[in-house]
Parts: sequence; C-alpha cells; structure tokens
Amino acid sequence: MRNQILLVFFLLCSYAVPAQKVAASADKEKIFIGEQIQLRVFAEFNSGQPFTWFRMDTIPHFEILDSSKIDTVENAGTVTVKQTLTITSWDSGSWNFPSLVIGQMSTAPIKIEVGYSPMDPDQPYHDIKDIIAVKKPTESKWHWYFILLMVLIALFMLFFPPGKKKQKEVVFIADEGAYQKALNELNQLHEVRDDKVFYTRLVHILREYLHKRKNIQSFSKTTDDLAIQMKNLDFEHEDYGALLQTLRLSDLVKYARFNSSDDEKRNSIATMKKAITIIENPDAV
Repeated sequence: MRNQILLVFFLLCSYAVPAQKVAASADKEKIFIGEQIQLRVFAEFNSGQPFTWFRMDTIPHFEILDSSKIDTVENAGTVTVKQTLTITSWDSGSWNFPSLVIGQMSTAPIKIEVGYSPMDPDQPYHDIKDIIAVKKPTESKWHWYFILLMVLIALFMLFFPPGKKKQKEVVFIADEGAYQKALNELNQLHEVRDDKVFYTRLVHILREYLHKRKNIQSFSKTTDDLAIQMKNLDFEHEDYGALLQTLRLSDLVKYARFNSSDDEKRNSIATMKKAITIIENPDAV
C-alpha cells in the first residue's frame, strides 16, 4: 500500500513539472576563416507552456550571416521549436559560441576552432625549366616609320602650337549646414518603423554628411569600405567599435532579414549622432 501511494505521488509530480528541453548543435567544430557553420537550435515544451525565444545581439568573434524562420510544430501535447543559423568567424583562434537562453533554460556553449587555410599539398610543383632558344625575328623597318611620324608631329606642333588652356582647379567648399541637417534627419528616424527602411536611411545620412562636409565619396562603397574610411578620421577605439557594430547591424537587417528591436534602433541613432559630432568637432565630445 505504501509503495502504491509513493508511485501515485511521483506520477503527480511528473505531470506538475512542465517538460522543457533545449539544445544547440553545429555541423562543424573546426573551420577556416570565413567558412560557414550551420548552427541548429532545438527546443521542446508542453502545449500551453509559455516560453521566450532567444534574441541574438553582437557575438564576439562570430558573425551571423543568415537565420531561418522559427519552425514550430505541435504534436500530442508537445510543442517543438527549431531554427537554423548560418554563422562564420573572421578571427583565428579557439572560441566559444555563447549559450542561447530559451524560456528558463539555456543551451550549452559550443567550442569552435578557427584557423587559416593551409597550402594544398597536392598542388603540382612547377620546376624551373631550361632556357629555350628563340628564333630571331625577321628584321622590320617599322621603327623608321615611327620615327618619321614623330618628326612630322613635332614639326606640326612647332608651326601650329595649341593654345594653352589653364585648367580650372576644383576647390571643395564644405556645406556648413550639413551637420545640422544630418542631426535633424536622424531625429526624424524615430518615426520609421520598417527595419530595412530605417537602416537604409541611417547609413545614407552618414554618407551624405561625409560627402557634403568632408568631401568623402562613399555612395559607391560597401559598408566595409565605409568603415575603413571612417577609421582614418582618428576615432577613439570605443567610438569606432560602436560605429562599426551599427554598420554591421544595418547589413544584417538589409541583407540577412534580421529583425532589430526598438532599443537597437535608439542605440543606432545615438551612435550615429555621436560619430557625426566627433567628425564635426572632435573637442565637443
């Protein structure tokens, strides 16, 4: 009788505790720099059990290239949630991809080894060959014709000298109102809700300010090229790092369908304001 009572007690406890299981796995643990990794995230809950899915911010040593849609399947009282992330790393070394918090649990960190691509040992070896004798080409008189042509051109220039035209030197005139215009446009971005439109206009404001105020042509440059141009403006390390993260976040939103939060948008506007203010007057910050 006592054993039966204990059995009923444990069964009730098992139903009272909600089932929850989370896991993350990578298809590769060793990659070369820039090589892609498929990171699969899995979670399992009881039907009706509330949970929150993880949000990805900036990850040290890793970059998220793409993320699939969150796949949710409900079957026999159990909800299964899956998502696949495509990531890479541009820093060589041994790094831990951090834990992902899902509901009240978190996944285990994943260790990734990132190295340089070695030389292919199977590549054919090209040895030094002996000098091959070349037949002397038939003597040509073309150089005499060339000399005669040069003499005729020189005589023509002597008797008919061209009028000297003074080339106009293009002088850049900075737009004094570019700074205030950029700040006003950044303030108006608070009203933009669409992520892609928001970050497209955010980066365009920076490019337009650099063009009108500093004569820096960046409209045809990539985000990485723009980041290099900004580095030459003598930013502090912390300020340059924040600006670089904002530019990378804009690429994730525009090209990787990443959804940014309201806090990330506010921080992006603040970072861009500070960057433009530093360029305008470094002593003011």
